[in-house]
Amino acid sequence: MNRITDNRLSIALAGFCVLFVGCFPFYKYVFDVDGVGYAAVAKQYAAGQFSLAVNGYWSPLHSWITIPFIKLGILPEDAFRYSNGLIAIGCLYALHKLLQKTTLTDFFKSAILFTSVIILLHYSFYELAADLLLVFILLLLFNLVQLKEFYSSIPLNMVAGTLGALAYFAKSYAFPFFLLYFILLHFFCNPNAAKKIYCIIAGVVVFLLLSFPWIYALHWKYGEWMIAHGKNNYGNWDLKYRDLTGPLLSAPPYPGSSSIWEDPWKIEQLNFREASLLSILLHQIRIVLFNLQQLFTSLHSISFFSAVILFLSVAFQFKEKKRFWFFLLLTSAALSSGYLLLHIETRFLWSLTFLFLIAGSMLLQKLFDAFSLLRWQQRVLQLIFFGSFLLEPVNVLKDNLHVNKQLYQTTEIIRQYTVNGSFTSNVKQGECMVMAYLSGNPYYTISKPLYTANELWQEIEQKKIRYYLFYYKTPIEKELFVAGLLAKKATLTTEIEPGLMILHFY
Repeated sequence: MNRITDNRLSIALAGFCVLFVGCFPFYKYVFDVDGVGYAAVAKQYAAGQFSLAVNGYWSPLHSWITIPFIKLGILPEDAFRYSNGLIAIGCLYALHKLLQKTTLTDFFKSAILFTSVIILLHYSFYELAADLLLVFILLLLFNLVQLKEFYSSIPLNMVAGTLGALAYFAKSYAFPFFLLYFILLHFFCNPNAAKKIYCIIAGVVVFLLLSFPWIYALHWKYGEWMIAHGKNNYGNWDLKYRDLTGPLLSAPPYPGSSSIWEDPWKIEQLNFREASLLSILLHQIRIVLFNLQQLFTSLHSISFFSAVILFLSVAFQFKEKKRFWFFLLLTSAALSSGYLLLHIETRFLWSLTFLFLIAGSMLLQKLFDAFSLLRWQQRVLQLIFFGSFLLEPVNVLKDNLHVNKQLYQTTEIIRQYTVNGSFTSNVKQGECMVMAYLSGNPYYTISKPLYTANELWQEIEQKKIRYYLFYYKTPIEKELFVAGLLAKKATLTTEIEPGLMILHFY
């Protein structure tokens, strides 16, 4: 056992590399609609098109990382997949350094690291450019703030400001999160009043100085001061709050773009208008209440012990007053609080996974110290605990085997039918955006929820859209469509695969 625990980092890194390379063929089709945005931005950077690459929706850091891969001739989507593996390796190393700062036994440190191999494998293959990069940067930040000298060292706080800026470049949410988190850490954990002020100023100034060039670039492009354009949290309002005066079909934003999702700035501007203050307030309350439910669901997805870990952390914070329990609670609250106002998913909280692993292990270690359990009893409890963190990763990895392979096959069929030019579709806009990117054909997004066939045809004719993809589920749905206006206007109608017809107009 000593040989294993003494070399746990090397074993974990080797194990991850073997699993990543071995599993890569099963997940090589991972490509989500957000990945279209990130990949398109990376292509623009690699091509030197800075004015097109600057983007208020897709944070730039991951795209910057992939530029050397693209310069070597690697496809942007593959560059993101490879970089995910490298980022996960960095996460393992950062986690190892964080574990070294705890009082956990070598067994628990090894178990956490080995469990994290599967967790990070899941994160690597979850989406093309999900929150894994932010996890890595936050793990580095967690390492930093766990140092005793952090609360008295100006240089270390300047490093924290640098990590905060990198986190912002990885995900725009990190801008408000870092400011809140960094200030609260010093406010509650720094006993030296004078040093507290100097440390906060040093970190915040470096953070803002490094962040400003990107903020200025967004202002230069969009004409507004912002940290990001982002998704509007009022996106699911009833139609009475929608501005329906814009075009039905939204074109790709730039020449050569595949779809509006490469920079959704314009489509968002078309869809919303001001609502009353009372409506906004009531809607925001509904958003928060709904997101509270989603928060508990997301934490349960990390581990079904998450709520227990947080509850016991509160209890031990009052009992022991140790810095780690407060650190866990503050980090959990700061990271999740902003999402409650907007939208929350499990991937937004991935960095908490590793803190929960550490906290839960500390609680188990306390349990073993307090009660004389037999070795096999300890092992059963450890197996249940660490297994709880693997249920979701293993389940998602299983469900995502060859995910989107059919999408690639459909794209190839479209190429075989010599589809070359603009197209739109009745549904599955996300999948069509991915196919548009892969095939190099511009996709026009239907940006209104209600429209008539005549309105759609007028815009198809006006914009000279060459193809229409019609997805259907039942024979009667197909029959009704074939008898309708669009099918009659088509010069050629072909069923390219079950449930999908393509109409040629020009």
